[in-house]
Amino acid sequence: MKRIASLALSLVLLLGCLPAAMAVEDGPSPWAEEEVSRAVEVGLVPQSLQEDWQQPMTRGEFAMMVIRYLAVTYDRTDEQLVNDYMTYCPDRNGEFWGEEDFGDGLTWWQRFSDEKSGSCFTDLPTGEQRGYIQAAYHMGLVNGKGDGTLYDPEGTITRQEAACLLARVYQKLDPEDHRIALYSGYTDYSEMATWAIDSIASVVGLDIMGSTSASALTFDPLGTYSREQAAVTFLRLYEDAPVSAAKGNVIKLEEAAYQQELWEVFHKGDPGTNIPGFQADTPWGTVLAIRHRNMMHFSEELLVIYRDGRVQVLSAAKMGSDWSVNDSQDTFSYTVDGVQYQLDLTTRQVTQRSGS
Repeated sequence: MKRIASLALSLVLLLGCLPAAMAVEDGPSPWAEEEVSRAVEVGLVPQSLQEDWQQPMTRGEFAMMVIRYLAVTYDRTDEQLVNDYMTYCPDRNGEFWGEEDFGDGLTWWQRFSDEKSGSCFTDLPTGEQRGYIQAAYHMGLVNGKGDGTLYDPEGTITRQEAACLLARVYQKLDPEDHRIALYSGYTDYSEMATWAIDSIASVVGLDIMGSTSASALTFDPLGTYSREQAAVTFLRLYEDAPVSAAKGNVIKLEEAAYQQELWEVFHKGDPGTNIPGFQADTPWGTVLAIRHRNMMHFSEELLVIYRDGRVQVLSAAKMGSDWSVNDSQDTFSYTVDGVQYQLDLTTRQVTQRSGS
């Protein structure tokens, strides 16, 4: 009888220990515990991902984290972030879309989540991840695989893929280039995909990702990326990046597209290749006459970058001349090929004033 009681007691103790043992295995690694806890507290980790911290993260799950990071940064829900972003900012192709283009009465979030609204990928899940993946794609944060029609949401994300997504999402807040020279240090540089090198250089330069070895400088580009690593990474972007919510220097979402377009005009190509002949910053946007140099070739353009991020090219072949903005800063006058024009910055209408 005592042996039966003793056995029963042993079983009770054993069963009682199982949840605790499983909880330890399910929880984050010791090195990540504090940062994972802060990431959850800040709201950077969706509820469905707050377990199995050490398991590799899938491509679908990482898309959720990308959207959540921007939502928390802009102090919005995931749904609000997607709806506002697609309203204020251009899509991945630099285009703006509105209800008049669809006529379905749906918000952007509803459209991305609705199974009947179609999809840019043929293998999207029908549950929670669907809206996140489509939103991240249209915002230019994620790409497809192969011919672009597959996303592979259940596939584990590699470290170099994670680096690309991290670099792209951070660029939405800060277009500044934070790259470092990887080739001079990483022993596995040759294993990195050519399409990932710039992004890896950026996240390493931001001190968001780094070496996977204490004894050698290795990035392990094809290695997996766990949930805890993702949580820690996004927390570091949120707290420590040059532009971050924690530092309070994130520009309003309504101005993000304008700042991005303006930066890209001056920084596309090598340093010193974009030479402004005229620049006028007005309440409506920035007027630019600029010359681009590419090796021995030159091109010129006269354009306006409006505060909503839309770009109006006034002349794609010449900068023109005689640039001027009136005192009220709502009218821009210029000459191209001897013809004088006037642009109403409030209506964006161009009128020919003189010449043939």
